[in-house]
Amino acid sequence: MDRFIEQQFIRFEWFADSLRIWMTDHLINVIVILIGAWIFQRVANDFTHRFLRHIIRPDVYPTKSDREKRIKTLGSLVRGVVRLGVYIVATLLVIGELYPNARTTLFTSAGVMGAIIGFGAQSLIKDLTTGIFIISENQYRIGDEVTLVAGLGLGRIEGKVEDLTIRTTVLRDMSGDVHHVPNGNIGVTTNKTLGYSRMNEEIVVHFDTNMDKLEKVIKQVGEDLQALPQIQNRIIEPPYFAGIKGLTDKGIAVRILAKTNAAAQWQTRSEFYRLLQKAFAKNNIKVVGQAGDEPAKN
Repeated sequence: MDRFIEQQFIRFEWFADSLRIWMTDHLINVIVILIGAWIFQRVANDFTHRFLRHIIRPDVYPTKSDREKRIKTLGSLVRGVVRLGVYIVATLLVIGELYPNARTTLFTSAGVMGAIIGFGAQSLIKDLTTGIFIISENQYRIGDEVTLVAGLGLGRIEGKVEDLTIRTTVLRDMSGDVHHVPNGNIGVTTNKTLGYSRMNEEIVVHFDTNMDKLEKVIKQVGEDLQALPQIQNRIIEPPYFAGIKGLTDKGIAVRILAKTNAAAQWQTRSEFYRLLQKAFAKNNIKVVGQAGDEPAKN
């Protein structure tokens, strides 16, 4: 019995010595690698944020909203690339530390594995390449309202960009549904909130309407709208009478245009129609239809 206990004690001492030697030779290095990777990623992210704020100039992106969207979008791209690079390098270093004899084989086979993965991940590579072009060309940014025409039966997708990476675009539509669209499947993009937006409205008024009076009323409503505190800083060009589009079976189709800051057209339209309804009632102007009721006849 004493001999059995002695053997177990010897085995325990051997295991403890082996564990101590392994921890001395490898564990500390592994911890240093992991901590170094974490610190490098944090420093790189902070540097990226500061650098982007320095190079995103007001003369190129005049509004604060445009600058913040561009910084957030480019930051997402750079952080994704840095994170991927750090993970790959840290993993290779840790494996090389744990299995020193496999270090040369590991780094040599990395190129071969990369080629094999490349052949099997062509769609992924397409997603990444397209994502880089989308971000670098500033086609749309996080926070923009866009319409995407995508392949693979996805069709048209409209919504607000909630996230944009080099692989996918994440949209939330008006129903609250979230769509993850692979960048490689995107064919045509329409950005509704880049730079500035337009309000393009058409109404149909009665045949007896005085067009000169109508034009003055719309102009006055546009000026009243621009004077509203919640709207005045959003309007670049107030709503105005742009002309007669044509005749319909119900009346005269009239076009009204305006120019607003990016994404401000919806609030502008809502307030415009609220004021327009009061002005039309006061001036006895009758609206008999709106755009989309029926095609205008030229």
